Amino acid sequence: MAADSVVIPAGKLRIKGAGGPMQDGGWNLWSNAAAGDTFEAAQEGEVEIAVSAAGQPCQGVFPLAQWSLRTDAGENPVGQPFTVGAKEFKDYSAKVRVPKGRFTVLIAFLNDAQAGGEDRNLLLKELRVSGATLLDKPPGVKELTDDGIRKHRMGTLVIQTAPNAAVKVTMLRHEFLFGTALGGAMWNERTPAAAREKYQQILRENFNHAVHENELKWYHTEAQQGQFNYADAEKMLTWCEHNNIVMRGHCVFWGIEQFVQPWIKKLDDKALREAMEQRAKAVATRFKGRIREYDLNNEMIHGDYFAKRLGEGITKEMFGWVKAADPDATLYVNDYSILSGGDGPRYIQHTQKLIDQGAPVGGIGCQGHFGGHIDAGHVLATLNQLARFRLPIKVTEFDMDTKDEQTKAQGLETLYRCCFSHPAIAGILMWGFWEGAHWKPQAALWKKDFSPTPAAEMYRKLVFDEWWTKFEGKADDKGRCEVPAFFGKHSVEADGQKAEVELPKAKGTVRVTLGKQ
Repeated sequence: MAADSVVIPAGKLRIKGAGGPMQDGGWNLWSNAAAGDTFEAAQEGEVEIAVSAAGQPCQGVFPLAQWSLRTDAGENPVGQPFTVGAKEFKDYSAKVRVPKGRFTVLIAFLNDAQAGGEDRNLLLKELRVSGATLLDKPPGVKELTDDGIRKHRMGTLVIQTAPNAAVKVTMLRHEFLFGTALGGAMWNERTPAAAREKYQQILRENFNHAVHENELKWYHTEAQQGQFNYADAEKMLTWCEHNNIVMRGHCVFWGIEQFVQPWIKKLDDKALREAMEQRAKAVATRFKGRIREYDLNNEMIHGDYFAKRLGEGITKEMFGWVKAADPDATLYVNDYSILSGGDGPRYIQHTQKLIDQGAPVGGIGCQGHFGGHIDAGHVLATLNQLARFRLPIKVTEFDMDTKDEQTKAQGLETLYRCCFSHPAIAGILMWGFWEGAHWKPQAALWKKDFSPTPAAEMYRKLVFDEWWTKFEGKADDKGRCEVPAFFGKHSVEADGQKAEVELPKAKGTVRVTLGKQ
């Protein structure tokens, strides 16, 4: 490594994924996280990167690591994954070509595992980079996202009214979809009425989008072959329809083997294929016109029982069966460790392969289960790469599993600002909101007594304050008033008249005439 190297103790890196500090100033990286920092190159060219690292094995297998480089164009691996195969610290280096300006170097941990009392971790002592300087102050999340929010989430209401008339504009509803997963117990009469009513009140006041957490999954609707239960899913969907909340379908299939019903595993291949076709067509037919999008085959890059049984071509058939029953349904791929981990490149390859096979992929879902940190640069870079498909992207299952309430609030702010600023994002759904009906209770935004956490307050601050149109002013002497406004539904008042007006992103500008001209 050259003498002019920038040397950063791992514990002082500004990007530190899940892990903990070491006594010597290093960082113990776990949970398939990444660590790194942001640098600046005076000109385009080659830099050398190195890490001093050691491995903590699990059942004889050492950590697998991967260099990656993040620029404005996205985040890409550098070279091949490599094994950190010694308990003593050693140097692992690579050379990479960087653009002029800002770039980020990351070292990622790929094969986290715990078994037999052992815990596989990647131990980092220091990161070194030659040929570039450490960026003194990388841009904060607001700096990275404010321009995008103004550009992609706001349009103009042009009000024509009486000269110099007072004008008031108040937002009523976002066009952008802010959603949550729904806990089925909150529509069950065995749950105390007071809890159900409070849960549904918070849902109605805070969200315009929703998804069943479990009630539409195959294991719930057909736990035993031929015995169907759609009543739970129907009850929740009907409530959402009555409350003007848009529902999505999760999921038609789920190929993680442990979640496949035993009766399905007992079928021979012919019977399995017939059961799958029946399932796809039954769901799509039953909810046609009511549920307009589905996660088709959940978490395919992490487990696909059906492809293992019936071959890769079965996925395209799944798409076809749903489309045959409901041609208007939008079908999403959906997976985890995309925004929160390093599986973005693998997800992109998988999605491209499906499209190349002719599967009608209509949207891209990124689950977004995070620990104690969200890296804005990684989120934005990954979204930029996924946007190449020119398909709507949704964050489908956001949560932050941390006891630190301030960290949870900061993480929510980071994720929501990044996503709201990105033109490809069509909506964000958190995976539950109340501690009493949440798969990871400490990740909830509202506590068991329904009191809001700092993360709930941050959510409301962003969605209903900072990103909520509020305007009071006057028309000019020609009766014209232009109001920058977030896309959605607004109440417009001028010259004693009032109207409700939709400002859709597809139009960008809407003209309203009120009062005397």
